[in-house]
Amino acid sequence: MEALLSQPVTTIALVATVSFSFIYNVYLVIYRLWFSPLAKFPGPKFAAASFWYEFYYDYWLDGKYLFEVEKMHKKYEFYNEIYVTESKRRTNSYDVFCKGIDFDGSHLLTADHDLHRKRRKPMEGFFSRKGITQLQPMLAEVALHLESRFRELEGKNAVIRLDHAFSAFSGDIIGRICLGTGDRGSHGDRFLDAPDFASDWYNVIHAIVRSIPLFTGFPQIIQVLSLLPESLLLWVYPKGQMFNIFRQRALNQIRLANSDQSKGEDSGVSIFRHIANSDMPVEERTEERLAKEAQVLLGGGTASTARTIGFASYYILSRPELRSKLEAELKEPMANWPEQVPTWAELEQLPLLQGIIKESLRLSYGVMHRLPRVFPDQAIQYKDFVIPPGIPVGMSAYLMHSDPEVYPNPGEFIPERWVHDVKPAMHRSLAMAEMSLVLAVLYRSNGPKLELYETDESDVKQAHDFLIPLPKLSTKGVRALIR
Repeated sequence: MEALLSQPVTTIALVATVSFSFIYNVYLVIYRLWFSPLAKFPGPKFAAASFWYEFYYDYWLDGKYLFEVEKMHKKYEFYNEIYVTESKRRTNSYDVFCKGIDFDGSHLLTADHDLHRKRRKPMEGFFSRKGITQLQPMLAEVALHLESRFRELEGKNAVIRLDHAFSAFSGDIIGRICLGTGDRGSHGDRFLDAPDFASDWYNVIHAIVRSIPLFTGFPQIIQVLSLLPESLLLWVYPKGQMFNIFRQRALNQIRLANSDQSKGEDSGVSIFRHIANSDMPVEERTEERLAKEAQVLLGGGTASTARTIGFASYYILSRPELRSKLEAELKEPMANWPEQVPTWAELEQLPLLQGIIKESLRLSYGVMHRLPRVFPDQAIQYKDFVIPPGIPVGMSAYLMHSDPEVYPNPGEFIPERWVHDVKPAMHRSLAMAEMSLVLAVLYRSNGPKLELYETDESDVKQAHDFLIPLPKLSTKGVRALIR
């Protein structure tokens, strides 16, 4: 004891901290494996003992944990249904997951159930069927811009990255929605204006996506980075300036929408004008919070939509018989493009086009990662097991979309499985309108002459789960030759 007391205070503190940490972690492992209400659930003991099991697969093995979960389901069976006793219940997002993605304040990553609804509700009208119908002229303008960029390259045997082009297309649409549909930007300001279809923008989005396993595992990193000067972060990663420029322009639009100056200005429709005229509480309309909404809309609205368009394009271009059938279906509705633009309602009634889109959505998964939810007030029942309140529960679109009982031959691209499902639905999204129009424009009989170039299924098929699915990391993208 005397020898210990003779040591410097810092040494004693260090030994005490390490000892406490070791004892605490041993206690956690023992509790989780033998005394936790979840201890009786079947599964690997390493996964039950520590989050390091998941972190290893998602960070060190580059987004492979979901495929490990798939193996667990085959070994330990699948939790098909869990029950909550009441139909009305509060469902929170898992706050640890939200903090790791660092767009705190945006509706998408708001953990609290009631606050999430408060932030989301004013935007629902903007993205309603009526709201999206009002955006159709802007969608047609951006689709025509994409086609004109392809036409410029005809006769040059140019090879382009379709995934870059579609990221630029989707990014420009979300940009116009946030900045105003009348804001066309200066030359070079739009992603589609860039000679390489803004490959830097594509790379920024995917760099953020690939960092998600690290940041969700250690959300403290985000907190540290938020304390660093913006100039230092941009010096380390200058491509991030693209997000910064968009954020500043979004802030300008937010200020305009929230001020009396917005009256009489004609910059078209914007999400922030819509919010400014909604019943959203003033405290929820702060510039900083709405700027984060804009960044989430831009990033989220670009990556998943662009991937689905690229996925559909690969199968259309790799299957001549499918392309011929699609051209025949599009002949009448696209006969007078661009002078006469088909409405979204008309494109919805084309069974093969919609089948291609739905099958592409099924196999490109949108958000592939498990999205954890927490029931703060109620327990969840699964057979004889009870999941206590506050325990996160997640489900993956990948596992649902790959269920052979629902989708026979789930790994195959079969758009015909959807041909009888052409009923319009109230929840149809902006992404569906985007995809319907751009695929109709590009793959009509007199559209740009595109051929796949050194691209195969492994360049689109999911191989990694980084929140959104990514193909093999060595891919050179979905490339096409323009004749």
